[in-house]
Parts: sequence; structure tokens; C-alpha cells
Amino acid sequence: MEKAIEAVGEELAVNSQMYLGHHGHILTFPIEKGKTMNVVAFRSMDGEWTDEKWVLPMKREDMVKDYEGWGAHVSKILPLMEKPDIWALFDHPAAPTYYKKRFAMLGDAAHASTPHQGAGAGQAIEDAYVLSSLLGEINSVDDIEKAFKAYDTIRRPRSQRVVTTSRDAARIYEFEDENLGSDLEKIRETLGERFKWIWDEDMVAQKDKALQLLRDEGVKVEL
Repeated sequence: MEKAIEAVGEELAVNSQMYLGHHGHILTFPIEKGKTMNVVAFRSMDGEWTDEKWVLPMKREDMVKDYEGWGAHVSKILPLMEKPDIWALFDHPAAPTYYKKRFAMLGDAAHASTPHQGAGAGQAIEDAYVLSSLLGEINSVDDIEKAFKAYDTIRRPRSQRVVTTSRDAARIYEFEDENLGSDLEKIRETLGERFKWIWDEDMVAQKDKALQLLRDEGVKVEL
């Protein structure tokens, strides 16, 4: 962190920052109780990822070259990264269902997402909350599939929307959105609104909707 503060100043080093640019974006944020500034540099690539490994080493000078012209702060931050790696990012194609008979998926197994909204882990927690609430109401193995059906009905649309909008978020950050382009004022306005449906969700109401679906299937549920 000392090197980061020396390079860009304390204000930028100890607080989360995002740097936007054409076909890439960079996040910086403190970790290890403020001892380290973590840097994540994203870059769009043409074609498909063909290597069987998901993490590959990268030369620092090549990484720095990828972000030439990104401004003084970026040009000072990236050379501080001693051993950068390339991490491939993937997401999950939309599954037609999250359950089959007495088997159900949740979290990344059901809807792995790119990290551009910081919402992937939160969706797994939402899955667990709804699914555990449903399973807590059944008293017969015969009702397991009914619980899974209610879980799938409630959770699949929202979690899959997180996957698709995460991709959209990356395009916005990287000036690839056809409506926003590199208009920073429009991007600022859009980003100020587009996360509210994720952050402001009423999870109790969502859980109650799932329980009502279970009740509609003939299972006695206390609402």
C-alpha cells in the first residue's frame, strides 16, 4: 500500500476506484485490512479462450502496453504489479431449469456469472435463503420436488438476469454499449440506477412468494 500511496496519493490508493476505457476497465481496492491495494485489470479479447488452463502468467511489460494512454494514474499503478496473471472469465449459459426430480442446483453451479456487478456470491446467498426456507416447510420426501419447483420458479429468472446484466455492465465500462458509447455523463447516470434492482430486493417478500407457490402445490405452509 505504501508504494500505491506514493504513486497515486492516499485518497485514490485507500479507496475503491474504477478506471474506464475503450475495451477495458480497471478496479483498485484495499484488501488485507488496508495493507495492500488489489488491482484487477479487465480487457476484452477477440475470439474464444482456447487454453485448457484458466489462469496464465503474463509479462508485466505486456500488461502495461495493453493500457497505454490510459492516463497518469493507471500508468503509475500497473508497473507496481510484480507478477501479473491472466484470468479467463466465463459465465453460465441460461439453464432451462435448476432442478430435476430430487436434485437441485444453486450458486455458481446454476448461474455462474462474470464479476462485473459484484453480485455472484449474493445470488448464491439468495438461493440458499429461499431454498432453505422451502425445505424447512416440508415433512415428506414426496414434497421435495414441489419445493424445488417453487425455488426454480422464483430464483431462476432473477439469477439469470444477473448473469446477462453483468455482461452488459462490462460493455458499459468498456465503452462498447451501443447506446452509451464513451459518453461519461450518460454512463454515470446509467450506473447510478442500474444496480438498484439487485441491491434493493426485498428478500422476505421473495421468500414469501416461494412459500406461497409451495402452498399452492398442496403443502401446508405457515406464512
